[in-house]
Amino acid sequence: MLAPAAVEMSLRVKCSQCLAIPHLVRALHRGYRTATPQNFSDYDSIKRDFKLEVPEYFNFARDVLDKWTDMEKAGKRPSNPAFWWINGEGKEVRWSFEELGVLSRKLANILTEVCALQRGDRVIIILPQIPEWWLANIACLRTG
Repeated sequence: MLAPAAVEMSLRVKCSQCLAIPHLVRALHRGYRTATPQNFSDYDSIKRDFKLEVPEYFNFARDVLDKWTDMEKAGKRPSNPAFWWINGEGKEVRWSFEELGVLSRKLANILTEVCALQRGDRVIIILPQIPEWWLANIACLRTG
């Protein structure tokens, strides 16, 4: 029988091994690349040379979610959940990029056609942070 200190140390080692999951993350993201570290000894030159690329028109739903859906359909990226929610009782909701796109487009259509939401309108969503809250936010992004 192990001493309590040895048991505690063994548990700590096992927990740290379980929490160190970069190899699992890399398996999910086959195109994983590490960033090349910069030399931060010359902060002024980094600050001076930094250029933020901001597109003139950007819509997260179209430019990210829909693009990833297309990449998954073409087999250019593995199929991972776009949305994975678990409540305190262990109930799960998982949506693929395609499902999230379809659901958010349906809600965006309801908002624009039935509720007469127009680009630039302000919307407040009063819900707890449940899957529908996230879905409504993405639908609002789709409407502009």
